[in-house]
Amino acid sequence: MPRPGDRIWGQVTPVTVALSPVVTGWFDTTGYTNLLLSYVFTNSTGLTTMTIEGSLDGATLDTDMTYAALAASPQLGAGLVVAVLTTYIRFRIVQATADATRTKVLVQARA
Repeated sequence: MPRPGDRIWGQVTPVTVALSPVVTGWFDTTGYTNLLLSYVFTNSTGLTTMTIEGSLDGATLDTDMTYAALAASPQLGAGLVVAVLTTYIRFRIVQATADATRTKVLVQARA
């Protein structure tokens, strides 16, 4: 079980259109109530979108308790705190139009 400060997930390989979307498995959120997100996406003409998805059972996407869209900025180096709303979470990165040249994501648990 992750504790506050533990890394939940990271992505450092650039996401291509061919590999898109990158979808993680479900992470159990027991032990923390917030996430700290940091990311950098570099594209020449493409667009990278990252979202957080939630589930109450770790199998089915919950459409009632949804996470707000993440900042449209391709760089969030200072970090963003996101409240955990569901028992399980997963992350989705969609790369559209052209391949990313840089994809760096770090998600940490936070009390």
